[in-house]
Amino acid sequence: MRKHPIWASLLCCFLLPVVRPCAQSARTGTAGKAEESMMRYREAGNAFVQQGMFDSAVVHYKQGLHRSQFLNSRYWMARYGLWTAGVYTAATLFDSAEHYYAWSRPLIESLRNDSLTAQYHQNLGTLCMYQNRLEPAAEHLIRSISIMERMGDLAPSSILMSAYTNISGIFNSTGQSAKARVYDEKALAQKNTIARPEEIGSIFFNAHVTCMQLDDLVTAKQYLDSAVRYESLYPNPRVRMNILGGLGTYFDRVSGTDSAIHYTELAVETGRKHRDFYFLTEQAINAANLHLRQNRVERAARLLNEALPHAEAFRDFRMMSEAYEGLKRISEQRGDYRKALSLDELSDRYRDSVSTAETANRILSLEARYESERKEKELSALRLSITEKQLDAVRRNRMMTTGGLAAIGLVITLGLLYRNSKQQRIISEKDSKLKADRIAFLESQQQVVSLQSMINGQEMERTRIAKDLHDGLGGLFSTLKMYFSTLLHDRQELAAEPLMKKSGELIQMASEEVRRIAHNMMPEVLLKIGLVQGVRELCAAISAGRLLQVSFQAYGMDRRLDGPTEVMLYRILQELLNNIMKHAQATEAIVQFNRNGQALNITVEDNGKGFKPGAREGYRHSGLDSVYSRVQSLKGQMTIESRQQMGTTVMMEFRIAEDPVT
Repeated sequence: MRKHPIWASLLCCFLLPVVRPCAQSARTGTAGKAEESMMRYREAGNAFVQQGMFDSAVVHYKQGLHRSQFLNSRYWMARYGLWTAGVYTAATLFDSAEHYYAWSRPLIESLRNDSLTAQYHQNLGTLCMYQNRLEPAAEHLIRSISIMERMGDLAPSSILMSAYTNISGIFNSTGQSAKARVYDEKALAQKNTIARPEEIGSIFFNAHVTCMQLDDLVTAKQYLDSAVRYESLYPNPRVRMNILGGLGTYFDRVSGTDSAIHYTELAVETGRKHRDFYFLTEQAINAANLHLRQNRVERAARLLNEALPHAEAFRDFRMMSEAYEGLKRISEQRGDYRKALSLDELSDRYRDSVSTAETANRILSLEARYESERKEKELSALRLSITEKQLDAVRRNRMMTTGGLAAIGLVITLGLLYRNSKQQRIISEKDSKLKADRIAFLESQQQVVSLQSMINGQEMERTRIAKDLHDGLGGLFSTLKMYFSTLLHDRQELAAEPLMKKSGELIQMASEEVRRIAHNMMPEVLLKIGLVQGVRELCAAISAGRLLQVSFQAYGMDRRLDGPTEVMLYRILQELLNNIMKHAQATEAIVQFNRNGQALNITVEDNGKGFKPGAREGYRHSGLDSVYSRVQSLKGQMTIESRQQMGTTVMMEFRIAEDPVT
């Protein structure tokens, strides 16, 4: 059975990506209504595309195009030009598609909109692939990917996904399926960011095609099942057609012809229903080959005679060659050998055309290397010719021994030149690696600086708020207590009033609460007597609440650390203990410091319910992201060991410089 076409699944997501509009001011009033009316044509066209009704989709896109021309909006004209060209590509009306791409190009170039430009090159690359022009297809797709990677997070994920999928198709078509799998994985990585879930089925299907070519049938079936699941949730005729064809190919490989025939016939019928003649031709040839295996000659002949006119219309030499090959086999079984010979000649002719096209595509990619090698050979031949002339002159004037010595000298010289060239290449490779390592180091340093700046900003804000609480609100409470005491001194009979007594207690509680909050945000004991005593008091304060008993141990901590490091470590421990109280349901916890020279190890352990450290989403909001950031800013390492109902252990390791002032 013929393999599934490399890019037969590409157009099922080709028309759906929505280009992000270029940055504009907020549209209100008449402009907002105009944009709303423009999007109505788009939504109507999309609905018909998803049902495979391309003629109706073209009608609505052209109405949108006329409306954009009436509004004199180059932006909307460009968008509708691209969408109309895309529908014509899906309908395999390539001449019309090329017309609208050519019409849209000057508009897109004048707008200088990265999203529009990326979609233009991605869509045009897909058209070139359907026309078996792999070199221009690859050029357009690479330009599209380059633009979107430069855009970063602003890049339309649907267009980027389609470009990755198309590049994968090109690698598959040239027998480089291992590279195709790399781009399939990149496309799958975009699936959670795609606004339209109906596109996801096509990504899984394309990954299935790659795995089939790699003979990884287990993974291929998993991807195919995922494509089936998404298509059932978000029906799409083109995805459905490709899935049926893929099931036929899969069952032909693993279980036999009967199941393969069933699914391939369903694919043919679906192609007829939606008038997708390119897909219909492909699957009809596949079904005919399956029927021939079981000697169902008449059914195979009907399918091939149905497929052949469409293959000729598309000028797809591969499908024409296979159709003639099938008809030749049928003629042989019927005993019409003269017709079989004629059909065999046609099959060979178009097979040669396919081979010529494939060879041309490979020559284009190898041309630069070939030219370089050819010039090197010409130069070597010229040098050799000069040397031979010199040797001839020497032979005429000197003895054979002298000529032999000259030849030996030449060999030594060439060997030295070769060694020198090899050493230069090694030096160049090492230099490139050093530059790459330097770039990676600078990027990591920049990330650490950014984290440190963010954390320093947080600490400055904490300090400011703590001072405001202590100096502002704390001062007000102190004044209020002084006024209250003066009032009770002047009017001693009020001291016996329960309300006055309760008011005094509330004022005292509020004053202590303000001091406690300010202390937590900027602990005075940490600034005055150091990290160890500050953490000891923090543990004691938590234990005083009787819900969690925290033990503290410190070894080798007789010398203080520098101020910023102590504040950072205090915040880390504060966050970890808060996590234990909020989430762990623990009754006991241990905090341990162990310092040996410049190595500082900190362990925080509890007997709580635990969690799965690998499932990061499960504790994203539990504060561990903040802890990770602070540990990273200190260039430390953090390890979490946890088992459910067995407690959690957090281990941190730092390289700490001593505080010059002890």
